[in-house]
Amino acid sequence: MIQTLCIWLANTALSHLFAELGWFVPTVQTVHILGIAVVITLLFVLNFRLLRITRSGPPLQRIAQDSLPWVWRALLVLLTTGVLLTITEPARELLNSAFRWKMLMVVVLAVLTAVIQFALKRDPAYWSTSPLRRMQGNVIAVASLILCISIVAAGRLIAYV
Repeated sequence: MIQTLCIWLANTALSHLFAELGWFVPTVQTVHILGIAVVITLLFVLNFRLLRITRSGPPLQRIAQDSLPWVWRALLVLLTTGVLLTITEPARELLNSAFRWKMLMVVVLAVLTAVIQFALKRDPAYWSTSPLRRMQGNVIAVASLILCISIVAAGRLIAYV
């Protein structure tokens, strides 16, 4: 089924147009990489604060309030550029196990980020009010950091798998 989708998509006029424009793929990849940098940087700042690795500067609530809207915007840019790249070379992406793992990890990362954000919206001190919540926040932060690194690695592996 995915193979059929790839063949159909590769034969569309849009896919041919994107593939023929010499500037298209490098430009879209550059925007995609910049979007990744935004997401990873902001999530590292947030998760380092959640882990109490960084203690100076604004409180966790403020960091989340200021940075998470940019994370969600950057994820929309990543979705858009990812779709454009997939249209250009559907089989390279959709049939690739590294790509599938990357997408799964992105979904999990988005869920973890939403959990942090919603808890802070309800209670700005949520992640520090009890030892259990601190531990849960630490687990989420470590998982988020591991996912960030793994997503970048999976993205690089797409070219080699």
